[in-house]
Amino acid sequence: MDLPIVLSHKTAWLYHNVARPSEPLSRASSLYDEDSLANEAEPTASLPKLGLDAKGLRASTAVGVVADYLVSLGVPREELDHIDTLVNFDFERSTPAGFRCHVFGAPIPPGHLIEVAEGLLVVDEAMCFVQAGSWMSEPEQLEYGYEICARYHLNHLSTGDYIEMGQRYTVADLIAYCNENRSRQGAIRAAAVLKRVHDGARSPMETATAIMVVAKRSQGGLGYAKIELNHRVNVPNEFKYLAKAGYFEIDVYAPASGTGVEYNGSDHLDKQRSASDAERMTVLSALGFRMIVLTGTQFAHQLQLHRAMNAIALAMGLKCDRSEAFQKRQNDLREFVIRHWDGGL
Repeated sequence: MDLPIVLSHKTAWLYHNVARPSEPLSRASSLYDEDSLANEAEPTASLPKLGLDAKGLRASTAVGVVADYLVSLGVPREELDHIDTLVNFDFERSTPAGFRCHVFGAPIPPGHLIEVAEGLLVVDEAMCFVQAGSWMSEPEQLEYGYEICARYHLNHLSTGDYIEMGQRYTVADLIAYCNENRSRQGAIRAAAVLKRVHDGARSPMETATAIMVVAKRSQGGLGYAKIELNHRVNVPNEFKYLAKAGYFEIDVYAPASGTGVEYNGSDHLDKQRSASDAERMTVLSALGFRMIVLTGTQFAHQLQLHRAMNAIALAMGLKCDRSEAFQKRQNDLREFVIRHWDGGL
């Protein structure tokens, strides 16, 4: 084809699920300047050669090539009934069978395009996050924001466990993209969702705990967005005789009330880990923190989690909504945040 194919929207999200790297890939410079694309990106010798850069390639052939490539990475073929692509302007738009073409409405920011194969690019996750509002529910987009800014990666297309990795984006990065592209479709909703997203979640369980706190009341959360993740607390010298560690990190922390929420999964049942947890709680309580522990068992049962969330609300100075309607919304949110845990609570 004459121009590179740019994967976007849900197809880009599918790609990032199966191929999210630990380091940034090649950044494209321009869709219209092939020389600068070749010069400024990493050497294309390391990129897969799919034949998409062949002049005059039929769109029907390109659809099959792209689909086969994504399947080879791990995207289920049933997710590829169409392939989302992105172009700069409406006059470039075409609707060949198998492609769903979206229009950016301006030159696509080259810093947000990643070259994944010769003739094939994908929008990065900052742009994909904004696009996600066109097909994700608000809780799904909220979760996606946490995952983009997390220190782990969870493949939603697999039943495998999450993997730890360095944080690739910050909330500030996503906000900056929204501000720079506020006239683009989805940017206003994305910016609103980002007010409830926080940096550095270390596991899907931490993300789930945070979402139960920050999600809107209308979605079953406590509606309390002013939290921090992994808040560091240094142990003062006068308390160092109580614990071996020199500092602790609180999973979810509400500074205004001094409330900390810890998630303890099944790995905390180990005797040595339990002893460390006890030391942590002793020191943090002695320092004046109001600590509450959530467990996998509570997440697995509606009433147990409801009572635990009432305790968190009380500690944070929030009103406890015990109505049947709210409990239904809260349970829907509970089921949503644990849907990928496969019993590994």
